[in-house]
Amino acid sequence: MPFPTDTAKLPELMQQAIEWLVLLRSGEISEAETQAFADWLSQDIYHAQAFAKAEDLLNDAAIAAQNPRVTAPAIADTRETNPNKQTIPLTKPAQATRQQSSAGYFRWLAVPLSLAAAWLFAVALILPEQSHVFDDYLSDYRTGTGELRDIQLADGSHLLLNTNTAVSVDYTESLRHITLRHGQAQFTVAKDTNRPFEVASGGLAICALGTVFEVYNPGSGEMSITVQEHAVAAKLQKAENIQVEIKEGQRLRYDYKGHLTIPETVNLAQASAWKQLKLFMNDWPLAELIAELDRYRTGRIFISDPSLKNLRITGAFSLDNPDETLAKVRTVLALQETRLGSWWVLLHR
Repeated sequence: MPFPTDTAKLPELMQQAIEWLVLLRSGEISEAETQAFADWLSQDIYHAQAFAKAEDLLNDAAIAAQNPRVTAPAIADTRETNPNKQTIPLTKPAQATRQQSSAGYFRWLAVPLSLAAAWLFAVALILPEQSHVFDDYLSDYRTGTGELRDIQLADGSHLLLNTNTAVSVDYTESLRHITLRHGQAQFTVAKDTNRPFEVASGGLAICALGTVFEVYNPGSGEMSITVQEHAVAAKLQKAENIQVEIKEGQRLRYDYKGHLTIPETVNLAQASAWKQLKLFMNDWPLAELIAELDRYRTGRIFISDPSLKNLRITGAFSLDNPDETLAKVRTVLALQETRLGSWWVLLHR
């Protein structure tokens, strides 16, 4: 669907879009600024239009930079014929050569650097929002987008990793220590009375008192711990005297701010549906459904109007084909979509 036009809005938005584009291609954008850009892009469909036009302008400039042409007129020799009068050159020949060489070097270097920065930013937007590429390299086991992976550890314990998850394993003679760097994992713990089984993530230390539990750490929003069998004890790593026991059929939510809440009762069949690539939602806001779909697809889904984020959703959804699920949700909620490139989707009325 073509973008609508509103010439009254474009000048101011184009300025904002160009400022965003310059920051994005500088290669010095922080994670908070990246999220701020995503918020700006999703605020209004006109923002996406302005950003696309700004990209076209910068791409045209890059093409022009790759084909430089001499446009200045030749400089005439204006020296007087009087042999007694000295003519002082403005720039020494060797200095001029060095200046031209340096200018040419930086002009040619600017193009690949800007393109590299743009490529890195594009990769960041194509990856799921919860991705942490650096953590992936530091981990022992990881999963890609849409991948589930079952891992058996040396002691017989099992890790079931959901999409976009990374863990590190550190077994010693006195402790079995797992670090969940990001993502969601279910832990089925083999009995070993001499070595406790502990999972660290998001500032929490979770000690297994039973056999089966899962931890979800998206890196933002809320972290959660759900117990399928027996119990676990969760405590703050910076305040070990604060501890909460989570029993079978309960979930603890944690906001990364140092406050442990009271565990709530959950439907374990629905909470564990991700293992069958299913998602059950009961009166959830649309924004939460989109966040879940984003975990299982390449690219990002943006919502144009903040008011749309609070539309309520109830139902069972397949995570095996996120785009098909998105199409069904759009139909039910009477929403439209605009594709920005091959991976980005903007939802709007």
